[in-house]
Amino acid sequence: MTPRISVLISTFNNRRFVEKKLREARRQSIFEQAEFLFLETASPERERELLQPFCDAHPNCRLLATDERHTLYSAWNLGWDAARAPVLCNSNMDDAMHPRLLEHVAAAMERRHWDACSVLIAKQLAEDPALDAWSRQRLARLPLSLRPGPFTAWRADLKERFGQFDGRLAVVGDRDFWSRLIARRMKFGLVPKVLYLYTKSPWQLSKGQYHSTRREQEEKLLSEKPYPICWPYRMRNQIMVLRYLRRLFPAWFIPHE
Repeated sequence: MTPRISVLISTFNNRRFVEKKLREARRQSIFEQAEFLFLETASPERERELLQPFCDAHPNCRLLATDERHTLYSAWNLGWDAARAPVLCNSNMDDAMHPRLLEHVAAAMERRHWDACSVLIAKQLAEDPALDAWSRQRLARLPLSLRPGPFTAWRADLKERFGQFDGRLAVVGDRDFWSRLIARRMKFGLVPKVLYLYTKSPWQLSKGQYHSTRREQEEKLLSEKPYPICWPYRMRNQIMVLRYLRRLFPAWFIPHE
């Protein structure tokens, strides 16, 4: 059976998050209808050793491991090439997926015929004592991201229509991808539910002197692109309105588990 959606999960020095991420995957309401591709490219912590038994036990899960290091976006391209579903999405190891994330995203992409979409993304701190909890009281207090960078879903056939992620990039490839979506006037939308938790943490790629230098290099690459580099302003404005409405009617935006 062809899966409805493929999830790309790249890991590098994330062994401490493996059990958490596998629980998230298994708890998805449409787990059996989804495909999970775990991407480990020469990680020193060899997460493949923990991921392989899970994939052996679940035929809809696959491990793609290489002994050559890839950037995050190059790894996503490897997963994109191997994916079997008509819709793909990504999830970072330290972020959290609501149990009904894939259900809502797959249904919206099928119903609305979008080329890409995102969801309402709440931001949590890595040191939060209630990390990854989905209680309505907690989610109502967390700020919402105004950009779709932490989570994106897209159609597999975009590969033929306008290409994959720029594998040279390690930090800003998601912004480049959305900029191309906008420049090519692709149809995209927002699922107005809090379904994804983005974890702000000190080990992110954007932190530290090395990655600051890398970001400067990549910003130069972006400046040479033949299209404007920007996040979707229309989606940002929509989220700002929903952020206000969430304060008045929080239950509307948080699905039951």
